[in-house]
Amino acid sequence: MMKSLPVLTFLFTIFFFHPSSSSSSTLPITYNVLNLGAKPDGKTDSTKSFLSAWALACGSAQPATIYVPPGRYLIGRPANFGGRCTNSAITIRIDGMLVAPSNYNVLGNAGNWLLFEGVNGVSIVGGVLDGQGASLWACKASGKTCPDGATVGEEFSNDLSESASNLTCKDGF
Repeated sequence: MMKSLPVLTFLFTIFFFHPSSSSSSTLPITYNVLNLGAKPDGKTDSTKSFLSAWALACGSAQPATIYVPPGRYLIGRPANFGGRCTNSAITIRIDGMLVAPSNYNVLGNAGNWLLFEGVNGVSIVGGVLDGQGASLWACKASGKTCPDGATVGEEFSNDLSESASNLTCKDGF
C-alpha cells in the first residue's frame, strides 16, 4: 500500500490540477435579470434590465443564458433584442412571466412589443408572455378607432417555434 501512495498522489495531481481542454471558459455565463435591476412585481418597468442582459449575452464570446426567475416582469415599452451578436449560443430561460403594459395606448402602433431581429442561435425556454390584450380586443370589437397594437416579432435564422420550447403566449398574441 505504501508504494501505491506516490502513484495515487501523482494521479490526483494530474487529474485535478492539470489544465484540460474543457476549461471553465467554455461554461455558459448566466445573466440574472434581477441582478441587473429587474423587479418581479409586474408594475415596475424592467425593460432596461432585460436589454442590459441581452447586451451582455449578445456581446459574450461564450455561450450565455439570460435567466428570468419566477415573478411578473413588466416590459413597459417596445424592446428590440437584436444586433450583430458575437454570441450565437444564447438561451433565454424564463421561469416567470413577461407582461405588456395594461394600457394598450402605451404600445399603440409600435408594431412589436418584443422583437428578436437578425439573431442566430437564440433559444427561449419556458415562461409566459402576457400581452394583456383584453382591453385592446374590446376596443376593436366596439368599432371604435383603436391602435393596431403590438405583437412579438421574430426574424431568426430558423422559425421561432423551432427555437422556443414550453413558451406560453396569452391575452393578445
